[in-house]
Amino acid sequence: MSSKIDENEFKDKAPELLKGLKERVRHLRETENIANEILKLIDESEELLNTGNLSEAEKKYYEALRKIEAVEISQQAKPLAWRLLLIEIGYLVILLLLGYFSCKWPHFVLCDGLMKDSIMLQLQTVWFGALGGITIAIYGIYEHIHLRDFDPNYELWYICKPLIGGIFGWFVYMIYFIGLVSVQGINNVEIHTPELPYVIAFLAGFSERFTLKMIDKLMGVLTTWEEKPADVTSKK
Repeated sequence: MSSKIDENEFKDKAPELLKGLKERVRHLRETENIANEILKLIDESEELLNTGNLSEAEKKYYEALRKIEAVEISQQAKPLAWRLLLIEIGYLVILLLLGYFSCKWPHFVLCDGLMKDSIMLQLQTVWFGALGGITIAIYGIYEHIHLRDFDPNYELWYICKPLIGGIFGWFVYMIYFIGLVSVQGINNVEIHTPELPYVIAFLAGFSERFTLKMIDKLMGVLTTWEEKPADVTSKK
């Protein structure tokens, strides 16, 4: 990432800097839409510079620079993105095989003792949570490569997301199962509806925001016992 220069230095070097950005755009080998979007920012920066609006011209320059750097990083990271996609597909295959084998041979020795309804339902929520994690990871790879802003710094997130999704799926389901937090906005559906635990688990694995909101609600419930501050206006 390029370091930021001060305003006076930008004023002196602006024509050269903007020309350098145009050269980098030509070497991006990107789609016309993305190149035109960046070139438009550069043109706007040049126009603002010519009218004496130095601060706005500098903002447009750095906006164009950030987009160029993001595209360049994304291009360089494409091999990593493909490897991560293969890893996610591997996770998916393993998950589907586990589901198939557990249904095909429910009384296999490794499954012995796990077929009780309560335990099996919890394992199924882990399965659906992991599926949600795989889904968002694959979607994230596709979306960021499509937008040309794939960031290799998130490599570990893509690798761990299905595992975290499984844990989140189980945990959020347990919050609902215990009854500490109700299903907001679903008045006519109870937790015993067969499909609801799987939906909850999938959403928890898919969306970290959803899980964090549930945790916030749980913390609100568990901390209701805290003493309220004394009323300073009360009579002695």
